[in-house]
Amino acid sequence: MKSSRVHYASLMSSLLFAISALIFFAAGFILGLSALIALLQGNRAAAQASVLFGAMSFLGSILLIATVVAFMKYLNKPAVEVSVPTSASIWQIGAGAIGAGLALLLGGLIQDNNNINWLFLPVLTIPAVTLPIWVVTGMGVKNLPLDSRWRTWSILGISLTLAPFILFVLEFLIVVFIVLFVVIYALASPELMVEFQRLSSQLMFIDPESEAAMQILAPYLTRPGVVFVFLTVFSVFIPVIEELIKPLGVWLFAGKLNSTAQGFAFGALSGAGFALIETFNVSGQTAEWSGLLFSRIGTGTLHITTSALMGGAIFTAWHERRYLRLIGTYLLAILLHGLWNAGAVAYSFSALLTFSEQPGDHETMQLIATSGMIVLVIVLFAILITSNQRLRKTLPVEHQNDSLPAGNEPSP
Repeated sequence: MKSSRVHYASLMSSLLFAISALIFFAAGFILGLSALIALLQGNRAAAQASVLFGAMSFLGSILLIATVVAFMKYLNKPAVEVSVPTSASIWQIGAGAIGAGLALLLGGLIQDNNNINWLFLPVLTIPAVTLPIWVVTGMGVKNLPLDSRWRTWSILGISLTLAPFILFVLEFLIVVFIVLFVVIYALASPELMVEFQRLSSQLMFIDPESEAAMQILAPYLTRPGVVFVFLTVFSVFIPVIEELIKPLGVWLFAGKLNSTAQGFAFGALSGAGFALIETFNVSGQTAEWSGLLFSRIGTGTLHITTSALMGGAIFTAWHERRYLRLIGTYLLAILLHGLWNAGAVAYSFSALLTFSEQPGDHETMQLIATSGMIVLVIVLFAILITSNQRLRKTLPVEHQNDSLPAGNEPSP
């Protein structure tokens, strides 16, 4: 029976998603137009802009679906109350993994071919980004309860809009604070001000992304104080705020959750949405397209796993008053995220030291950082799968039976 209650929250959600979709479509249109202009001028940037055109258009399409579903909830349509299944089969997971591999392989073969990369990379970017995230998320939430279509799409929509917007504002404020600190520190040191002025004059007529600019900046960027600041920001401050805000949708629906398993599943979905928008935003780096997107699989696994853990802990804190578990899980998520970012920072700075030909065994540092991040991805994936298996055992027998394929029901 259709409820007559007006659901104003879904109306607000539909407006948020609709506005965000329009922003993505507008950005996609501008990028597509710039890609066309660059193509007509024979510029390499055509591929970068066209990839981002496809990415923004795809994200806008997802939010358009979320808009429709949320508005249907406002209209009390019963179709949006149907539960979303999570029983992905082995062959579906395998097909997703193979599809992602093929997209990455084909994209890697054409990423440097300026004659065709602008046309095919946008098409290949969508499966190369979405399929790995879908595979990891599917294995993490397999046979765990999500909820109705409107609530599931709302949480995904929030992870693509409100959560990244809040994180952008907070991280922007951190950058502003660091810049102000550097400026104040420089004003107190006349020698440093002279050095800054000389550096700015050298960079004024140089492409900031060129090798010449990196040669000039490398001695400054690799100073111990600068490295310490980067490690502190990326390994402490960023994880602290991201692990709190990423599962924003779970926080908003905390009172409506039915189990730890459901909180875990919604947390994984929140992490997947955040990983999706973050990966699409960097997908325009066509010179390193295949390597970059392959490495982002690890980042996606990190976001999905830590947000899933937080989602389960949010339920226990809200419904069972287990606040210490929430704090412990939050600290664990910060630690895992911090270790991942520390590995990325170590690799980046060792590569910069190698590029600037500074003395030291920087290749060994890169190998250690890479090996550590690979081990961490394996640990994260193991945590995700073992948590899924443990939570499935806590579900009512009725739900477990519903998750089994036909003909495989346990005997009475």
